[in-house]
Amino acid sequence: MMVLALASLASAQIATRVRTPVARAFGTECGRNSARSVLGSMTGRRARRPIAPVRAVDMDSILTMVGAGVIGGASTSTFLRAFGDQTAPGVAAPKFASAAAAPEAKKGKVITKEEVLAAQDAWANAIKTISRTYLNDGDYMKAAADAAGELYGYGKSKVLFKPTKAAEFPFRPTGEEAMSYFVGGDVTGGYKEDAGFAINGGKGWRDVKFTNHEIDLNGDTAVAMGSYVFTCATTGKESKVEYTFGYKRNNDGKVRIFLHHSSVPYTEAPEAVTLKDVQQCQEKWANAIKTISKTYLDGGDFVKAAGDAAGELYGYGNTN
Repeated sequence: MMVLALASLASAQIATRVRTPVARAFGTECGRNSARSVLGSMTGRRARRPIAPVRAVDMDSILTMVGAGVIGGASTSTFLRAFGDQTAPGVAAPKFASAAAAPEAKKGKVITKEEVLAAQDAWANAIKTISRTYLNDGDYMKAAADAAGELYGYGKSKVLFKPTKAAEFPFRPTGEEAMSYFVGGDVTGGYKEDAGFAINGGKGWRDVKFTNHEIDLNGDTAVAMGSYVFTCATTGKESKVEYTFGYKRNNDGKVRIFLHHSSVPYTEAPEAVTLKDVQQCQEKWANAIKTISKTYLDGGDFVKAAGDAAGELYGYGNTN
């Protein structure tokens, strides 16, 4: 009787465990049939006869039955071990996998606003350091490579990088392509369109200042949007650029850039040049030549006259 009781209880437990995943995959009725098939192979001849419905019994009830002597013996220990009673003698009980019990994926430490600001300061300082090293004839390539490894997540995560002055190759998914943009296209795998943003095409940057429109913290990632102003080390001219930066904590615990999109502020296109505009410019140019010559012949300040005319007639400082 003890063996039959154990077999009956085991059958009910196994039927439930077998039928549930099968039913989920192929439908309830198919799950029932599959469970009967499995039980049939396990219990031999007895499984061919209809199995009487067994009322669900929890572990506390089973232990009560053991204590009362209703079931007992070596088979009981085996049964209890199989269904999770850790107090049963012998080997440890197997654990049944459960989606609900599966441990959550380990998440990194949350990123703080202070860490985002520190990352922005580090980026700005890196640009200034690379520029200064270049202007002092130092190894600016190494300075750029060291900075890139600290600032960007290349090799540790995907990096979505859309630089400001990239046209033919607007997206830079690899570290080599990012280096080309920052120090110039002469590097391995570089692009001819890159003049070296971090060295300002040879003129260098004296200062970089961030102004955040907003910082959004999202656990182990963060996003910042705003504008930064670059000051040319040669001319002192300021250039404003708008940005979106995404920061992620990598496996080594450091916060690095995984998203960087920069663009110049939108401006409306100038009006189309008309034939009348062209004719007026030509007339002004001719008059300027005559005025400069007359001033010279009259012993006047023809250099000033030429400078004034050049500022009005030519696009120096206003266009390429």
